[in-house]
Amino acid sequence: MNSFAAWGLTLLGLAVVSTVAEMLLPRGKTKSVIRSVFATVAVLVIVTPLPGLIKSGFKFDFTSDTVTTDTDYLEYIDGIKRKAFETAVRASLEEKGYPKDAYDLTVVTDGGYGVKSVTVKLVGSGITENGAHINKSEMKRLIAEFFGISEEAVMTYG
Repeated sequence: MNSFAAWGLTLLGLAVVSTVAEMLLPRGKTKSVIRSVFATVAVLVIVTPLPGLIKSGFKFDFTSDTVTTDTDYLEYIDGIKRKAFETAVRASLEEKGYPKDAYDLTVVTDGGYGVKSVTVKLVGSGITENGAHINKSEMKRLIAEFFGISEEAVMTYG
């Protein structure tokens, strides 16, 4: 058991003993004297480890191998963020007249809550009789504005 845990258990034990003693003692001057004694002992117990800490310095070692990163969970969360970004930009593009089935989006996040780049693959982008025209440069501009990234970060092909 480390010294911090032992110190905490000592304080806890002192609190329990002082509570029991206070309940058992009769009212009067004796009770107030014993209460003062317990308060003095509590202060001494609290102050006792301080000189040792000051002399050795405060060293907190967090280089233990017990803390690790759960990469599977982080990848799962990143996937959820990417899907949310893709859904939001698809809805925005659909409002501007771009059909959902005319392109595939791949969003690359920056590791936080931002977007690093977007890849747009145009699906069936050949000219058809009743098909909607897709203006690639306007689509790049809209996506870049939506995410607040440069147009160079938005790649289109297909």
